[in-house]
Amino acid sequence: MKDLGSLKYFLGLEVTRNTDDIFLSQQKYCLDLVAEAGLLGCKTAPTPLEQHHGLGRNDAPFLADPRCYRRLVGRLVYLTIHRVSVVF
Repeated sequence: MKDLGSLKYFLGLEVTRNTDDIFLSQQKYCLDLVAEAGLLGCKTAPTPLEQHHGLGRNDAPFLADPRCYRRLVGRLVYLTIHRVSVVF
């Protein structure tokens, strides 16, 4: 076994300690996710699509390599399942 010091980051969770509390956060994981998607400098929009917009038929070919989108969706699912912001 090896002592690596105090825990700072583990499985997408940032761990911050003080004398009384332990704070868990996923801010770094979220920022890494947004940066990987290439959306770090984007501005927010109140509603990205028109409300009650019906999706039309799209005859365009499928993506040649959908792995990047699968990875993004997997990371978003992990983020929502392991959503943590707790002070002990």
